[in-house]
Amino acid sequence: MSQARSTTSSFPPTVLIDVDGTIADSLPAIIEGFKVAMRAIDHPIPGEAFLRRIPGPPMVETLASLGLPPAQVDEAFTAYMDHQRGGGWAGATMFPGWPELLRRWRDDGLRLATATSKGEYFARKTLERFGLEDAFDFIGAADDDGDRRTKIDVIRYTLDQLGIPTAPEQRSAGSVVMIGDRTHDFSGAALFGIPSVAVEWGYGSAQEIAEADGSAADPEELDFTIRRMLYL
Repeated sequence: MSQARSTTSSFPPTVLIDVDGTIADSLPAIIEGFKVAMRAIDHPIPGEAFLRRIPGPPMVETLASLGLPPAQVDEAFTAYMDHQRGGGWAGATMFPGWPELLRRWRDDGLRLATATSKGEYFARKTLERFGLEDAFDFIGAADDDGDRRTKIDVIRYTLDQLGIPTAPEQRSAGSVVMIGDRTHDFSGAALFGIPSVAVEWGYGSAQEIAEADGSAADPEELDFTIRRMLYL
């Protein structure tokens, strides 16, 4: 995999891509890990509607949204991570079309990077299992043991590592686009003036999808939309 480019005002058209719910159908694996976390703190497992909204935001945010005290959030998160490290991460499958799509974009000179709230270790393991890791110029992800957990923090980090200005006025139009499936992807991209595309096969509601600047129902439509937004 190539290294991130040094800081420069000129860079190739760049696509930032979420992982869970966009590339990886990880909902079953994440839900199972969440249930393990709930059992570890003897907390009732929420209903199906709540469970389906888990993928996207950092797990600590999801746990805190239940009103748990900080000590229980830490205990539950530790149980969740232990489950993932024990092989739970491998329950994810790949949504169709990604190998061909990424290869096409690379062949046409686009620079590709992930921008995921998934921890970097599991993001890499997942992409490696799918045979996709080498398709990316940079793996932008949450810090496994640090403070970089939110989508905003991940996008900022990824832009910095790629040498892309975070201020939109310092970038030309059609230079960067974000692909995701949840509101965190779209609102995070918007903070940096980056247009976003929602994949309709992910976990976002119709209301969340409407927050994006465009949407795609299948890989072919995604390809068309990305090229349009990057003026290709």
